[in-house]
Amino acid sequence: MSAGSEVLLQAKDNDLSIKEVPIHCRYDVERASTQNPVSHGVKTLIKILHDMELRRPLYYFTVPGILLAAVGVGMGLDFLRVFYHGGSLAYGPTLLMILLTLVGSFLAMTGIILHSISKMMIEFKVEIDQIRRANNVHGHNTGNIARDN
Repeated sequence: MSAGSEVLLQAKDNDLSIKEVPIHCRYDVERASTQNPVSHGVKTLIKILHDMELRRPLYYFTVPGILLAAVGVGMGLDFLRVFYHGGSLAYGPTLLMILLTLVGSFLAMTGIILHSISKMMIEFKVEIDQIRRANNVHGHNTGNIARDN
């Protein structure tokens, strides 16, 4: 399953069209799968999460983080209004407000940092590919250059 997810992501990256076709399979055969379904599911989930953090961290981390932080700040402002008018603060909702604000802020910052790191990785990959192509065009072999010096 994780290979299927990766194939779909690569097809999208390369602007390929995807078509669903009917298949036929049998599950009543002996030893149909060689993997434990739980461990295979966990591996697939980890692969999808890894793709999420490298491909679209702003969408998956920053946006939910900003929403959580906004809810926390909104709750805080409401609590401040109630407290200003002579009310008392409830312990549970106040802790929830603090938790939402902190988790949301950390998520938003994590998304921004992951976005920056993923962009740097893409830029480095492009530069490395350009260097490799330049070395191949000029016929330089780094092993020979190091050996000849």
